[in-house]
Formats: sequence, structure tokens, C-alpha cells
Amino acid sequence: MKEYIEETLKFIESDEMRSYLRECIAKSDWDWRTYCTAIVSFAPAPLERKIPVLDLIATQTRKDDNSDYRDPAVHANSSRIALDERYNNPTGTMFWLRDWYYHEEGCIFDDAFFSNFDAAIRFIQEQQAENGEPDNWEYLSHSIDKYIPGEDSKLEEYCTWVLNSTGEIWYFDYAYSKYKPDGWQDIFDYGGDSLYIPVPFQPGDIITADCRPFAKELHVLILEIGDHDCCGLQCLFIYPNGKMFIAAFKHNSFLRGRYLEGSHISGLYRAAYYQGGLKPDEAPLSTISKAIKADPALGSIIWNYIFENETYDRDYNNDYPGVTWEQLKNQFDLIEE
Repeated sequence: MKEYIEETLKFIESDEMRSYLRECIAKSDWDWRTYCTAIVSFAPAPLERKIPVLDLIATQTRKDDNSDYRDPAVHANSSRIALDERYNNPTGTMFWLRDWYYHEEGCIFDDAFFSNFDAAIRFIQEQQAENGEPDNWEYLSHSIDKYIPGEDSKLEEYCTWVLNSTGEIWYFDYAYSKYKPDGWQDIFDYGGDSLYIPVPFQPGDIITADCRPFAKELHVLILEIGDHDCCGLQCLFIYPNGKMFIAAFKHNSFLRGRYLEGSHISGLYRAAYYQGGLKPDEAPLSTISKAIKADPALGSIIWNYIFENETYDRDYNNDYPGVTWEQLKNQFDLIEE
């Protein structure tokens, strides 16, 4: 196995996913240069760790066309630019620091404003020392928005860094096209849904979807595997109100509408089989799983049923679509344990 592949796989935290990808690489002729570039660039890891691996991919692989799409050299350069922007500051630049607990702003402190980036990082460290670790430290993240003076002395949003709880920079983006450097590509995955790698899972598997610190962990049930494209992996998940709905796992769609959560991280980095006990509100997943394991074709049938019979619950802010457990249980004669 080539060095760049082994270094790339270190960013995959799931043992199942990492082992399966290693098998796929050994027996397929897919463009692993492109896959490895995406895995590294979108990983929940500091940019300083990503850059040398992106450089390694660029050195050990060959560019087959003239496109910069998923070009590791372009991604490495963009990561360097993201780090350099911390200190590329005209007079009057302001940095707006916020902390986030799941999707909600403000866990430890209110908004804080600084005249340089490093001061904001020191403030994060001071707050940690002062407040200690919160009960759910793994759900804390930070963002820093840079504002620069514009017309009529108005501050204009320039760029944003997304950081983990300790202040490591994981992601970066420019606010508006007028500030983006020549040749810049929006490579940083701001939606958590640009990682379209193959998976080992099968219909009926219950999977842990872990997008911390941006969303709570939850369990989903695989209904269809399709091919390895973006929508090929379909799953069933349960809304907070008990309604059941379908989602494309690789698009992180199991989060949308759920407590208004979203994630910069793809659920694929930590996707893992779940075989433990389920909470009462997740218990139907076990019953459905056993039925699909006995008849794998049932997964697609259930997907189509939910798609054709979804209703909206107007008593909830997000009008959750889907079907109830009673509907599904009665439609397919599912026997609860």
C-alpha cells in the first residue's frame, strides 16, 4: 500500500470504514487520488495536519487532466492560504469569536471581539482554564469571522474559520466572491456532505452516525446501499417527535430538520456498526433491522412506502415529514420485541 494511502486512511476514525477502504483500494482501479484528497481535506482535523498529507498525495500521484477539481496541490495551497489569512489584516480588522454547543451559540461566553487572531485563540485557552471542561466537551466548537474595513467605514465580513473546542482550525471559507484570491476553490466542506466514498454496510445494519462536535450522535438504519455515489446509501432515521423518515447518509441528511442540526463533518468518518441496546425512542430500529435482515429487499420497499406516504406534523417548528411507527408496523406486520 502506497504511503499516501496509509497516511490518508489515518483520518478515517471508524475501524470498519478504514479496513473496508483498504480492501477497496487493493482491488479496484478507481481514482484514489481524488478520493484521498477529499478524505484529507474534509476531515475533522487541524489544517496543519492535513497540509503535509495533501502534499504527499500530490507528490505520489499523477494528475490525469487539466482540472483542479480535487487536486491535492490546490487543496494544500488553499489550506496554507487559510492559515495565512490569520495575519493578512489591514488596519481596522476585527475578529468575531463565538462558541457553539451543538448548533446553538454560546456555551461558555457571549460573543467576543478582537483585533488579531492570536488574541482570540488565547481567549479560548483562558476560558478553558477558567471554566474547566463542560459536561459535554466533545460538543463544543468555535468560529472566528474576520471583518475588514469597507466603504463608508463599514466593516465587511471577509472570511470564517471553524475550530474545534481547543482552537484548532479545521475548516475555512471566504464570505464573498470579491475577496477570494485568483484561482481559489471552495474546497472546504461547509455542509459535511462531499465525501462520497464506498462503505461496507448492508441493508438492515444499524449504524452510529457521529458528527461531533456539530451534532449529537444518533443511530440510523441502512435501507439501501445502491452504488458508491452520493445518494446511493439510503437510511431510515427517527425525528425527535417519533416520526420516521428516509435520508441519504452521504449527504448527512439524517441531521436536517433534527433540532435544526447540521455538521461540517461527514458522518462517514466515524460510521460504525451498532450492536448495543437502543434507547426507547430508537427501539423500532431493532425490529425493522431484523425484518430487513430476513428479507433484504424489504429495505427498498420500506423506503418507497415512506416516500409515498410521508405526512407533515404542523405542531413542530420544522414540519417534520415521515410516517409513524404504528403506520410502518401495521403496513409490514412488524412484530415488536
